[in-house]
Amino acid sequence: MSRRYRKSRRDPGLFEIATTSDWKVSAAMAAVCVLAATVIIPAMFGSSRMLSGLVLAFVPLAWLMAVLFGSISLIRFFAQNLQAPTAPPRPPASRPIQPAVRATEASLSELDKAPLATSFVSPTNAAAPPARPTAWSRELIDRIEWKRFEDLCCEFYRVKGIRAGTTRLGADGGVDIRLFQDDADPQRCTAVVQCKAWNQAVGVKPVRELRGVMAHERVEKAFFMAPNGFTDEARAFATENRITLLDGKLFLAMLERLPEALRQQLLAFATEGEWTTPTCPSCGVKMAARDGKRGRFWGCVHFPKCRATLQMRGATP
Repeated sequence: MSRRYRKSRRDPGLFEIATTSDWKVSAAMAAVCVLAATVIIPAMFGSSRMLSGLVLAFVPLAWLMAVLFGSISLIRFFAQNLQAPTAPPRPPASRPIQPAVRATEASLSELDKAPLATSFVSPTNAAAPPARPTAWSRELIDRIEWKRFEDLCCEFYRVKGIRAGTTRLGADGGVDIRLFQDDADPQRCTAVVQCKAWNQAVGVKPVRELRGVMAHERVEKAFFMAPNGFTDEARAFATENRITLLDGKLFLAMLERLPEALRQQLLAFATEGEWTTPTCPSCGVKMAARDGKRGRFWGCVHFPKCRATLQMRGATP
């Protein structure tokens, strides 16, 4: 299959892998450099009088690489575990923004004053819940909240006969779903999938992070599913790095090619319960509508213990 790929494709270097993979990867690289400086290099060159001068040259270099990879590991650790995920640019007001964002200080002060909504339905449809859809459409896919979209993508692979599993809530390390298609080794992950139910095109940065996951987990295939597509830069990078991009139009076509029974099974799964109400990215529970000075927004029902918020459809910047 390698003949199908461009010869000009550049495999990622050590620094690119370290800066795009999980923090444990760069930590392991730092540990290898320390081992090389203290054991491997002296053992290889120290016993020879002719090569002993190389020890003075290579040992400082190995220590420098250890410090560099260790610094990258610390930065990646704090970025993945302590810092809040960054919200993407605000899309048009006609659609809700799905990526999870931490509350700003202004919204947190509003949370202290705002009472919980009496129900979880969208404020525009508070009088009565909308009728349950009977067929797939692009509009339906756009309305699915972010966590249900991830679960739907995983369930899609399962009904296709592929063993798939989702990652836990929180920092997912750049992957939401893992696929297992190796009959000889059922525990070996053969492909990874990332899902972004954003309301604008996904840029190249998340696609680069997915490439880092591929290198870290040693898989040859990856899929990126995003209803509103990808930028040209993201598409060019994916083409050169064995990443298949699936936008809403293509995902809808894949759903419509399923047998009627499976198609209806997935539709019932996707629209069960409060399928348009966002899930708290930290707690995994449905969020509640809140009133604030800047309009309505979604807040976690466990506030103030959990301070996660999401912007609401039609919210004013």
